[in-house]
Amino acid sequence: MFGTYNKIESIEQVKENDILFYAVSKREILNNDFNRIRKSLEILKEAGKDAKGKLFLTFDGYDNDKREIYMIPEIRNFVKNVWDDYKFLFYFLTSFDNNRAIIFACLNDFKAIQNHRDKKCRLEIIYNQKIKEQTINAMKKYGLLIDDIDGVQRILFTII
Repeated sequence: MFGTYNKIESIEQVKENDILFYAVSKREILNNDFNRIRKSLEILKEAGKDAKGKLFLTFDGYDNDKREIYMIPEIRNFVKNVWDDYKFLFYFLTSFDNNRAIIFACLNDFKAIQNHRDKKCRLEIIYNQKIKEQTINAMKKYGLLIDDIDGVQRILFTII
């Protein structure tokens, strides 16, 4: 089951869905308003293993912007601020449609090669070593906390 949500309200909601499509509004991004996403991430944190790979993070209000989300400075800044508080965020993110890698690209430098003919973009992440290490350490710590170090390692292999 899939659901699109303005906020994640309960552990039951997390358990009931295979993917939780969660849209951050342009207003939240421009106003640096993290209240709604923090509350949702706290519920995912409490859900532990039941939240693994279920969050599909999107950003509303940028439909007419031709850039990818990892190219938009205010989205990159928003993601960085969320990551500062939830460095284990990638445990929750889905690999569906490369969501996990795209969000990780928001934190790092990247090289994007866009083919204008078929409008596809090839992404190469240029890792910031400090971000990489902090993410790995936070993910491992969270994995130990919820007794899912193997799941954490599998997720890390998809982004690092």
